Amino acid sequence: MSPTPPEVALIETAMQAIEQAMARSELQSIPFYGPTVLAALPPDEREQAQKTETQAYREQPEQAAIHFCLTSASALLGVVQTLMTRNRAPSPQDREREWDTLVDHTKKAGRAAYRAALVLTDTQHST
Repeated sequence: MSPTPPEVALIETAMQAIEQAMARSELQSIPFYGPTVLAALPPDEREQAQKTETQAYREQPEQAAIHFCLTSASALLGVVQTLMTRNRAPSPQDREREWDTLVDHTKKAGRAAYRAALVLTDTQHST
């Protein structure tokens, strides 16, 4: 079953709403260093980055959890949008490139949701 234009428009509207929510809040001040970035840092900078993250998450747990939940939702909606609007007969190279991108977005969503769970779990244990 192919998606109808109203379905595609709903996904686009949802993505725009998430982007607006993130832009209008304090969510840009939530630091996050992914594993690749951390691995590239010298040990002392890596430790400082992790301390900065932890401090921000503990000082603003609700904002951090909201940020990661919205990041996850946005990434998953991007996957849905791509799947709904993709070329039905891509070349093998285009298909591979498209799937790699979808996998990356899905991993980003999973990592963000997991990070939200960690922030919320830490909040439960520190109160």
